[in-house]
Amino acid sequence: MQELEFFMDVSPNWWLKARDDETFLKKYVLEKFQRDYYPRVIMQNREKIDLDESNHPIKGIILQDLKLGNFQYEFLPEDENLKESYLIKNGKIHFNPIRKKINSRLLLKIKI
Repeated sequence: MQELEFFMDVSPNWWLKARDDETFLKKYVLEKFQRDYYPRVIMQNREKIDLDESNHPIKGIILQDLKLGNFQYEFLPEDENLKESYLIKNGKIHFNPIRKKINSRLLLKIKI
């Protein structure tokens, strides 16, 4: 049995509403999954499968599991990474911090 992980972008306000209402959460995931999930290309048995372009049976299995509510979920809050970089110019060191913001996401785990 293989566990696939998918992510969906959600807002923190949405999570505050959905965390107390599992029916609402599962209905939302089922409705929005087709348009808003990633990765869209997965690996299964060393085979690369594009879920958007192929009519591979695995896509139907994933959608069926979502419909039945056979998945686990976890909310991943917004995160901000700070990466230090520097530049040496005319014998002086200039530090350039780079901030990268990651939106809050919903992690979906589906066993197939």
